[in-house]
Amino acid sequence: MFNLRYAADYLLHRLKSKTRHGTHSPFVYRLVDKVIYDFYPKKVYADIENSNNNIDKKTERLIYRLVADWQPENIIKLGRGEGNLSAYLHKAAPHAKVYNIENSPGRVDCMVINDSADVYKDFELCLPKAHERTMLIVIDIYKHKANKQAWTQIKAEPSVTVTIDLFFIGLVYFRKGQVKEDFLIKL
Repeated sequence: MFNLRYAADYLLHRLKSKTRHGTHSPFVYRLVDKVIYDFYPKKVYADIENSNNNIDKKTERLIYRLVADWQPENIIKLGRGEGNLSAYLHKAAPHAKVYNIENSPGRVDCMVINDSADVYKDFELCLPKAHERTMLIVIDIYKHKANKQAWTQIKAEPSVTVTIDLFFIGLVYFRKGQVKEDFLIKL
């Protein structure tokens, strides 16, 4: 079913967002240039994508590149959807341990919220485990009105310093010493 609100949000995002050249943060410029805009095929994509999936391939591949670039030691995966996400996380950071929130260690380097019933509640559960080298990936930040509201609340959180809105996913960083900035980036 075609959702007019979702289409309007997408159109507004396309009009407001910038490419890598519109960013003045060296951290964000490198991330966009070397990871987000890396559309070259990789062998790992074909290895994983033969199975069934719930997340579209572009999003899964982007998450793979983000996690491979970040190289976290500990990953928390929250939400209901599965698809190939676990396989991509394991391939991107083979040495990392993937946890759910209940059995995770005190500090976590990467958190993925996928198809969550309550995105902001899951964010609040993750927040005590975040540190300066934590990357949070929120999938489908515009899919539902509640997700969009949660994304707004996440960006307002004082410990969040950098957010990158790619429309289909949102990236959150807790970098100390960096000025708080919100980026809208075109894919």
